[in-house]
Amino acid sequence: MHAISHRKRLLFLLPFFASAIMLQAQIGEPIVLSDSLGAEIDANERAHYRLFPDIIDFQSAQIFRLSNDKYLLSYTTNDELGIKQKTKSFSTSAFAATQLHVKLHDAYYAFAQKSQIDKQTEAEILYKLALKYAAQTRYDESRHLFNSLVQEFPDVEVAEQARQLQAQVTRLAQSKNALFLKGALLDQSGRTELLLFSGYYGLWAGIAIPVALESGSPQAHALGLILGGPGAFALTYAATREANISDGQATMISLGGHLGTWQGIGWASVANNPGHAMVGCGLLAGLGGIGAATLLTHSVDFSTGHAEVTNSSAYWGTWFGLVAAILAGQADKPLLRTMLISTDAAVLATGFLAKNVTMSKTRMRLINLSGVVGTIIGFGVNMLIEVDDEKTAFAIAGAGSIGGLLAGIHMTENFDKGKELSLLNGTPAPLRNTIQIGKRNLELSPQLSLRRHPVQREKLIPVMGIQMALR
Repeated sequence: MHAISHRKRLLFLLPFFASAIMLQAQIGEPIVLSDSLGAEIDANERAHYRLFPDIIDFQSAQIFRLSNDKYLLSYTTNDELGIKQKTKSFSTSAFAATQLHVKLHDAYYAFAQKSQIDKQTEAEILYKLALKYAAQTRYDESRHLFNSLVQEFPDVEVAEQARQLQAQVTRLAQSKNALFLKGALLDQSGRTELLLFSGYYGLWAGIAIPVALESGSPQAHALGLILGGPGAFALTYAATREANISDGQATMISLGGHLGTWQGIGWASVANNPGHAMVGCGLLAGLGGIGAATLLTHSVDFSTGHAEVTNSSAYWGTWFGLVAAILAGQADKPLLRTMLISTDAAVLATGFLAKNVTMSKTRMRLINLSGVVGTIIGFGVNMLIEVDDEKTAFAIAGAGSIGGLLAGIHMTENFDKGKELSLLNGTPAPLRNTIQIGKRNLELSPQLSLRRHPVQREKLIPVMGIQMALR
């Protein structure tokens, strides 16, 4: 019975022996990595030299040369299912790197036997090197040295100190925000907003470019849709990876894109350009606005409140320009021209006058919401009292907008109280600029109001101006 069992095992192993003999006959003798290793690497040598970490249930291995730039690893594993032989090809550079690793490994153990230093001294050397690398902010290397010290010399005197520092050094090695790291003080609070804007603007550009070029090819439009958004997002992502992008800066850059697009399309329409030219002008003006805003925000530090108020003024400037144009009896091109001019005027005025504003983005959004609600209430009043005159209807809606904005400013007066942004000036003072003249302060603030027409007294017109008060 024992003889039969041995025969079965020999028959089972026969294919492996046959394949090994055929492999050796085809390729030649195995290559020796090092004199200390020999032609065949067993499990103990593999563990000692830390080779082939991906091979599970390793038993033995040999290396053969296939060609000038390729080698073959032939290895066997032994698990519950028995012995298996496998092969894996690898490059010349991988072989050279492995050979160098084995050489350095042998050099270390040869030097360690020659130096004959005690465990306490070796542990102290590791401890000193670990602290040295930590002092040089090389915490990843420091962590490995502390780990080696604790594992190899657990009973020496400095091991206890190393254990106390081990977790702390590991935490520092994984830290991304410490002040000793490059870029730790970068302000990227607005990067997400800028990435979102770039993605949407890229979608618009992908549609606008084929239209502006009057391309009739469906493939061109399809490529624009596919590449526009992802391309702009990827470009912005790469450009802002290590850049200061504050919340205010991101808001101003997106405002530059929106304002430029609106102005480009609007003025092209005033000049009676065809549709494709209007789209092209909007695209070019939008890109110009993004570039100009980027340059501006590098020289002017826009706070969150300053940028948000300026951004909101663009939309309210357009709306109040429409109201003013209708009350003045304008139509078509003159009406659009007034809207474009009023938008620019509102942005410029607010950009200068709101530079010292201390307001959160949330508060400005609530004020905008209040203005929108006031506008809707104005139109609701028109429907309720059945106003038929267009000028009167828009005058009431404009008055509702002004009332809503003023109500929003008043209702949110203490919204930012206690927050860091409101500590600069005690109480927030949106839309107000103070200039010190001697011992007195000159306060400047933009004012929106409805005034009677100087000639047609029965008409009301919205008026934008600057209120000055010497206190």
